[in-house]
Amino acid sequence: MEQVSPSEAMAHKYPEWVIMVVARDAEGRPNVMPAGWGMICSGDPRLVCVSIAPERYTHTCIEQTGEFVFAWAGERQSELVEQTGSTSGRDIDKFREFEIPTAEPAEIGVPLLAQAAINLECRVRHAYPAGDHTIFVGEVVAAHLPEEPTATLLNFGGRFAPAAPLGDLV
Repeated sequence: MEQVSPSEAMAHKYPEWVIMVVARDAEGRPNVMPAGWGMICSGDPRLVCVSIAPERYTHTCIEQTGEFVFAWAGERQSELVEQTGSTSGRDIDKFREFEIPTAEPAEIGVPLLAQAAINLECRVRHAYPAGDHTIFVGEVVAAHLPEEPTATLLNFGGRFAPAAPLGDLV
């Protein structure tokens, strides 16, 4: 093994799932952002966590409402990932600007991403300061899959490709 800087080692983390975080502000306006740092963190209770920088508008939205949707981007959402990752919800209404298709949630006041591979409705259970980010731990209160299954989107360091459909691996 060769010792390298932590930054160099972490640059080799790809591929990674593309997670989309949807939240709404206190006035009810939704926002969405891609997040590179998200995962399932407990099976019982069912919890997910996502790490978001405090200066991000999505961070403000989650703090205001205590709710978010944790969605695995679907294979047709690479353009949306780039669009929503390069703009701020403080400046534009991303849902209107990018004509993002949504679906109704069952338990919270945050819209689902209709083209996502998986949507999890979450209520914040904990928020932990972690260096230059906050880790939001959300309890999954409802889950949704599309009627037509779609592969999840993988990030290969700025290039995107669908993961193999589960049926192809069995």
